[in-house]
Amino acid sequence: MEREIDFKKTLTDISTRLPTVRYDNGDISDIGNEIGYTIGSILEDMTQEEIGDFIRGFRHGVSLTNGTH
Repeated sequence: MEREIDFKKTLTDISTRLPTVRYDNGDISDIGNEIGYTIGSILEDMTQEEIGDFIRGFRHGVSLTNGTH
């Protein structure tokens, strides 16, 4: 069964937590780690299916910006 997510609250929580990262520089994997940690902290006990769905959604969003859609 698919989890119901309070979209507005989740997005607000993400946008509140990400600016509190304690370092100024890193690479793309550091950004992914922080996003993953933040989302995993907000949406506790994510299943492998939910993680896969998130990654598919992420890839789709990027494809809309880089011309590969």
